[in-house]
Amino acid sequence: MKPTVRKVLIAAAVVLAGVTVVQAPAVAYGPTADSLGCRIYFSDAGTGSSPTTWADTFTLTQTPATPKPGQTVTVSFTAAEGSTNGPVPLTAGSVPVAVTVGISGSQTGTVTLNQANYPSTAVAAAAKLGGFTATGSFVAGSAGSLSLTVKQVKFANSTASTYCSAAGDRDHKAAPADTTIVQPVTVFDGGATITSITGQTGVTAARAGNTINFAVTGLAPNASLTATLTDTSGGGTGDGSGTGTTGATGAGTGSIQVPAGAVTGARAVAVTDGTNTVLVSITILGTPAITITPTGGGAGTVVTVKGTGFNPGGTVTVGGYKALTGAPPPPATSDAAVTTTATATGGITASFTVNDPATAWIGASSGQLFALAAWVPSADSCIAATGNVDGECDLTYELSQTVTGGSLAQSRGAGSSAITFDGVTLNGTAQTATADLPVINVTDYRGSTFGWDLTAEVTDFTGVPAGTIPADALTWTPACVAHPGATNLVTATAGAAGEKVNAATLCKGPENTAGTGGSFDASAELALTVPGLQLAGTYTATLTLTLS
Repeated sequence: MKPTVRKVLIAAAVVLAGVTVVQAPAVAYGPTADSLGCRIYFSDAGTGSSPTTWADTFTLTQTPATPKPGQTVTVSFTAAEGSTNGPVPLTAGSVPVAVTVGISGSQTGTVTLNQANYPSTAVAAAAKLGGFTATGSFVAGSAGSLSLTVKQVKFANSTASTYCSAAGDRDHKAAPADTTIVQPVTVFDGGATITSITGQTGVTAARAGNTINFAVTGLAPNASLTATLTDTSGGGTGDGSGTGTTGATGAGTGSIQVPAGAVTGARAVAVTDGTNTVLVSITILGTPAITITPTGGGAGTVVTVKGTGFNPGGTVTVGGYKALTGAPPPPATSDAAVTTTATATGGITASFTVNDPATAWIGASSGQLFALAAWVPSADSCIAATGNVDGECDLTYELSQTVTGGSLAQSRGAGSSAITFDGVTLNGTAQTATADLPVINVTDYRGSTFGWDLTAEVTDFTGVPAGTIPADALTWTPACVAHPGATNLVTATAGAAGEKVNAATLCKGPENTAGTGGSFDASAELALTVPGLQLAGTYTATLTLTLS
């Protein structure tokens, strides 16, 4: 045998893995530390060799915890501590696991649990293999007690298989011994029915104050019973507290009163003898309520009325009602009432026609049970008079118009982006050069109450071939007026005269709760102070106007 093949077989012999333990049913084996004996079988033949002991923590569970005859039972076997791989890497899924579980007691046979994708990922040499959970299922037989026993675990590598059973060195493939991993199971064949409900004609629904009478079979003989209202699977917080008893055959009766505030909707009466629990479905009715479609209209409108919370089998009357002035029900209108019968779960559906313009509500009543839904009469038609008389009626319309705000903007005349100051001839004293800032038109069409500001920034004047005149040497006298022909909501104001242009305000529009829209023209007289001993040359700067 080549050394490489031998290494692969050694790796297969240690493919025993663990996984996080899943939550067990009410009764389960484990998680419990245990040990199994194993041998490796090359080509899945012979009596095996390389005996090892597999020490791990195992769990054996079944779902449901207490199956009924004929119910499918799912069995799961987990190993919570994996062993370490041998000297050869393994690829994902190269060692499928098969677990043989024996069934004994009131039912006999075996069930095979499988985990095909093992290991779940590639495993390096001498690394942990990770965990596995093998599952399978069988159909429960007649009522009684049975046991599930792990008989054998097989790791089916394509080159060699490893078989494990109870601790000890033997031929674990041909002569496996039952392990001590054993799970007891009770197959239960009990049941419950509702025999009557006080205050109800049927046995499918009850409301607060009603007493539910029940009968049970298959429970413990001569037992005291307790009952609660639970969710449909028997879980959740129980409502109410009922009692009952069984006779020598495990059959019996009892009752439970629906308490005030009980959870409504689909529920179950759960009856237990302290060990086994049986369930029977029940609908717990809430306060009656109705919905209507449509919720308004003119004379002759057909309305679909749906409701919940009525007594099953009860006759429910649907009619029109005037505005509510006191305790319900309000006075009835002239609309013709209709009747319907509540379903087994307390629901109703009816078709009702509204004609009376005084109808403000549509209601459904059955004995002391009553529910209302608001009705909105239509304003799309009216009758001014009937017969040889004068009269009047009104039709109203709701008018709407959407006004979308425009923009806050500024613009200048074409070609007005260059400003030239009048020339200065140096004479040893400071001189002032002047120029005009052309008109800038500011338009505010936002449709808002916000104000606005038009401000300036100017750079230093840079000379060619040399020299600098600082930005602070530039001052202005601003002007700000309404644009010719414009109708403005506010009066814009000019900035202060003689201020240094840098960071100064040219024109400002105030806030105004009535609106600030309009068109405005801003301009300025510019004055640049040139020092008497300034270097001769051509000076340029950039003036930026910011509208915000």
